Amino acid sequence: MRAFLRRLTRNEALADDLAQDTFLKAYQNKKQLKDIETSRAWLFQIAYRTYVDDTRKDIRRRGLAEQNIVPVDETTRPQNDMQMDIERAMDTLDPECRAVVILCLAYGFSHVETSQATHMPLGTVKSHVLRGKSKLRTFLSDYERAS
Repeated sequence: MRAFLRRLTRNEALADDLAQDTFLKAYQNKKQLKDIETSRAWLFQIAYRTYVDDTRKDIRRRGLAEQNIVPVDETTRPQNDMQMDIERAMDTLDPECRAVVILCLAYGFSHVETSQATHMPLGTVKSHVLRGKSKLRTFLSDYERAS
């Protein structure tokens, strides 16, 4: 198993980690194995899927790093009235919704990219964006009327 993963990854440490994940997944899903004669193929299938999943995660990580997403520093943040109003409006959103709205509206991520970044289903991301926009509009319009 380790030799197979080492050939795929060309990285001994990563291959060892993936082999460990493979055996952990196999143990957790041992009830799915119906025929002991197919256990070798079943185990390699899990190893390959683990490798593919890790590769996809690595691609996403590199893609996010290339986007140069840098947390906003309080000292560099413009503190004009409009910015403060938007921050107050964003504070009314729950954390998951806020994260999705920030990724989609502030960083320009597509719904699919946001779904991948947050590991949320696509429908959930779309719902969060829709609800978030609605809450922001309501808050900002109420806030504007009160000012």
